[in-house]
Amino acid sequence: MVESQARIKPVVKVKILVIEDNEDDYDLLERRLKKTDHCLSLKRIETRHEFSRELEENKWDLIISDNDLPNFSAREALALLRDIDHITPFIILSGNIGEEAAVEAMRAGANDYILKGNSSRLIPAINRELQELRKKVELGKIEKELSKTERNYKLLAENVQDLVCVHDQSGEYLWVSPSSERMLGYTPSEFKKISFFHGLHSDDEPTVRENLKSLRSSSIQHRTGRFIYRKQRKDGVYIYLETITNGIYDKNELVKIVSTSRDITEQVQAYQLHEENEARQAGILESLSEGIILLDDKGNIITNNSSADKILDIKDASSISDLLNDQDKVTDKSGEPLLPEKLPYIQTLDSGIAKYNQIIGLRRNGDDYWLSMNTVPYYLSGAKKGIVVSFSNVTQEIENQEQINRFAQELVALIENANAPIFGIDWEGRITEWNHFTEKITGFTKDEVLGTLLIERFILNSHKVLVKDLFKKVLRGKNAINYELPILTKHGQVVTILFNGTTRKDYAGKIIGMIGVGQDITELIEYRGKLELKVEERTQELMQALRKEKELVALKSKFVSMASHEFRTPLSTIQFASDFVRKYYRKAEHEKLEAKFDKINQQVKHMTYLLDDVLVIGKSQAGVIKLNPALINLKRFCKEIFEEIENGSANSHEIERKIVSDSETIFVDEKLLRNILVNLLTNAIKFSPETDRVKVNVSCIQNQLEINVRDWGNGIDEADKDKLFEAFHRGSNVGTIQGTGLGLSIVKKAVEMQEGAIEVESELGKGSTFKVSIPVKYEEDTGN
Repeated sequence: MVESQARIKPVVKVKILVIEDNEDDYDLLERRLKKTDHCLSLKRIETRHEFSRELEENKWDLIISDNDLPNFSAREALALLRDIDHITPFIILSGNIGEEAAVEAMRAGANDYILKGNSSRLIPAINRELQELRKKVELGKIEKELSKTERNYKLLAENVQDLVCVHDQSGEYLWVSPSSERMLGYTPSEFKKISFFHGLHSDDEPTVRENLKSLRSSSIQHRTGRFIYRKQRKDGVYIYLETITNGIYDKNELVKIVSTSRDITEQVQAYQLHEENEARQAGILESLSEGIILLDDKGNIITNNSSADKILDIKDASSISDLLNDQDKVTDKSGEPLLPEKLPYIQTLDSGIAKYNQIIGLRRNGDDYWLSMNTVPYYLSGAKKGIVVSFSNVTQEIENQEQINRFAQELVALIENANAPIFGIDWEGRITEWNHFTEKITGFTKDEVLGTLLIERFILNSHKVLVKDLFKKVLRGKNAINYELPILTKHGQVVTILFNGTTRKDYAGKIIGMIGVGQDITELIEYRGKLELKVEERTQELMQALRKEKELVALKSKFVSMASHEFRTPLSTIQFASDFVRKYYRKAEHEKLEAKFDKINQQVKHMTYLLDDVLVIGKSQAGVIKLNPALINLKRFCKEIFEEIENGSANSHEIERKIVSDSETIFVDEKLLRNILVNLLTNAIKFSPETDRVKVNVSCIQNQLEINVRDWGNGIDEADKDKLFEAFHRGSNVGTIQGTGLGLSIVKKAVEMQEGAIEVESELGKGSTFKVSIPVKYEEDTGN
């Protein structure tokens, strides 16, 4: 009975403060915590004021906080706690917290973060943090007791910073100060048992022995020796010591030696680092193609690199003023003489303000050249010490710019006098160019139209929408060719221009507008209109007969084009790999052969996928595919597909997933559902090469299966959206990305066969979201 009672642990009440504004979430948390082995006392608060009061008035063993409250956050609560308490555990419990926010919270001092839906982690986390808290409290008590007994010893040890030793005539230790343990790791008693020469670096031992020998042979009392050497600590690490030795003599005979040693490892390492930095900086300076000159606060040259010498021929110049005075002429960018006070380095010396990209013209030995100069002040201990001058020879760039300016002037003259209408607009559609021929056919002068909106002033109301869309495409980088553009003249007439538009870019390649070049085809349009009326009457019946045949030919043409294009690349790869294996299989390394076989398998799989897509779309067109619903575990089914796709894409993208269902199993056509998920996710990964993640949400609530697939990739052009689900159609912005153009057609067929619907939201360059909705059943329909 006594033994049984001894095993009973005393019940310790654990006080937990919960910051939570949702009473239901608090009740759920309280029920979970009551199931633990602890005797708990919980209290819920919501506001900053309540939290501050609890911290002042009560001592809490653990704090659990929701991440975001209406007027208070976990991060604010954590900051208030850590200002006064560094050991009380703080756990963030949130419905949704991003990875970056969680990492920031842990850095700020949070002990853990747990999602509200992940209850399995909560109890272990609380147990762990309470156990750690007890350890910290016990450790604090132990440290407090130890500090009482060691106080006197620490006072003595801390006051003796240097290692003080007394030696006999041979150098062996007679007495050692307590600082030996801090400096070398040996206690005084241990230190006295080892030889004076123990642990000396082999390179430094001769110096130490010579010093000791000097003390022995000296006839002068109290002679002092000073030397630096390396000695090995008890842990095997060498440190640098600076030792001063004093001989104690009796009748000119050495009887004892007193040594005082100081650890100067940091000073030696700092000096070595300084030398390394100086060597590194010198190497960097010499590797730069820019000229670098370091000046003092008087403008005198302290140092320079070889590039500066090469560009300016510095030689024996003592100041930059001497250097520039040696030039025949110093000018500014316009070619005017540059006064000394306008020189960039003079301005920086006077004002302490850095100057960047200052263009200076120089003439030396009859040759003109240009420098781009930067002058930046440098400071030591807050006082200005001089400036760093960097410069490069930009003569070629200046000459190129002059050539470009001349070419631009010639181009402007060509545009103005061209025998064709030429006009330009900016991003807002306002007129920026209007040549003489355009003035002639419209009746408006350039001064009358500059800055006005071209579409609003010159385009017929019936054509404004079409012309606006056309200009948008051109401003996005797509040229317009041979577009018939009707324009209103000053007198109310309509002239038709055969319009060709191209983007206008600035020097950096950024699109800033559009240039349009045309041809007046007004008379040709009138003649063509009459001719078209006659032709239209005779061709109406023929067009009707040919329409179906064209659709068939177009479909076949798309298939042939797809097959010839999509199969040629893998077949060529397989041929190349097989030729390599055939030729080098006896000589090549095993790894290279394995790589070739892997490439062949990869391309065979790719061709298999292509054929599967073609077979699926062919079966769907022929009506061969039938619905075959079966009972599946939705979450397990989706996870298997996600893992399969991640592995198949070599884990190039992370699939951010969320699966929610109010039923563990559903009745659905497994094969069709697989086609939907695989094609949407594969497309999301394939058409977002610049990102490393895609997102998929699968939910089945109240007999409605919803699938949302989101990517941050290329996006879909507006022009492609109407044909997005057509067989063999590929977007205009897919570039070299492989594909048959069948994936989305297969998805649409699979969705429609299950009486579902599919929608797409996309923005060019920002990604796409595909939304699929399919009605499902939770139990098999027996027909009773």
